[in-house]
Amino acid sequence: MLTPLNLLLITALASVVMLFVLWSLVRSRIGGVREWVAANVLAIVSLVLYALRGVAPDVLSVVLANTLLAAAVSAVLAGFRRFANQQVPVKWLAAGLAMVAAGIATFYYLTDWMAARIVLVSIFHSIACFAIARTVASSAFSSGNRYPVLFTKTTALLFGLGHAFRGLVYAAGVDTLVSAQQATLWNVLFLSIGVIVLPVLTLGATMMVHDRMMSEAESAANSDFLTGAWSRRAFFAFAEKEMARLHRTGDALSLLVLDVDHFKSINDKYGHAAGDRVLMDLTLRAESVIRNIDYLGRLGGEEFAVLLTDTSLDEANAVAERLRAVLDATVSDPDKIADTLTYAVSIGVAQLHPGESFSHLLQRADAALYKAKQAGRNRVISAEAHH
Repeated sequence: MLTPLNLLLITALASVVMLFVLWSLVRSRIGGVREWVAANVLAIVSLVLYALRGVAPDVLSVVLANTLLAAAVSAVLAGFRRFANQQVPVKWLAAGLAMVAAGIATFYYLTDWMAARIVLVSIFHSIACFAIARTVASSAFSSGNRYPVLFTKTTALLFGLGHAFRGLVYAAGVDTLVSAQQATLWNVLFLSIGVIVLPVLTLGATMMVHDRMMSEAESAANSDFLTGAWSRRAFFAFAEKEMARLHRTGDALSLLVLDVDHFKSINDKYGHAAGDRVLMDLTLRAESVIRNIDYLGRLGGEEFAVLLTDTSLDEANAVAERLRAVLDATVSDPDKIADTLTYAVSIGVAQLHPGESFSHLLQRADAALYKAKQAGRNRVISAEAHH
């Protein structure tokens, strides 16, 4: 049968393993990781002290062990708050830890009342677990893979309920746990609730860190590093996805290809920093005009494209004219790169024909853009108008 001592040592070993896993994530600089590392260090020390009950002095194996485990749970909560970019309630946590330490010492040295100690610790751990569940359930965790969030929120709630149940049992005077070393079913159950919370919640935290790292890596791969627009690869992937959808629905699809007029002259006259400023300004202005369901991608250099879903040719021409007007602009230049930094764009428009490939659609829009350049720049030309 699993004894309390074996459970303590196994859980301490699990915390050691989770500590090594977390330490490998420190370089990610994601908020919360350092707090979770500290939590597992505190848990390991606490569990070892618990296991030394009867060997080490009671001030270590009882008072300090309980206080350190409460501090470990507090560090886990602080980690989730950091991960969610929320304020850590340091004063409340410190006050709670002080009450746990004082209460444990009072109910051990002044009056040896084990039930009161368990109720006190259970209340603290229950509140901390419910706070973790509430933090994880917040909107900061709404994006990305839902499984790590659901796992962590659910386990935190279950541990919170478990601690609350343990506290109620002892508050009601059901003094089942007679000795910390007895291998009774209730003893092992309540001890499990108290000690395995750290490695389990750390597992959930690790899954969420891994998910965020994957999301950031995917975002970096799909976004243009300078402007934040979709990369060429991501843009083409979105285009193929939309084309597959409209082949089923029969909806319209249009494409705009735009290019900064005289961009080489801007770089030559003001430097590449000015050119970068123009491209970033273009992206911000363009995103203010297009819809959330449309896609803005940087095809390369100063050339961009906008994929307009469910948009007819006439509607696409209207969007292109609004874009051209918005992008006939003076760039905000706080670094004083140039006295007056202005730019304009030319735009080619094309609507997808039945059975047409995206590469051919792009070719037609690009040809319309070339005609806009030839016609004097800072204008919109439709491919269909020159078919």
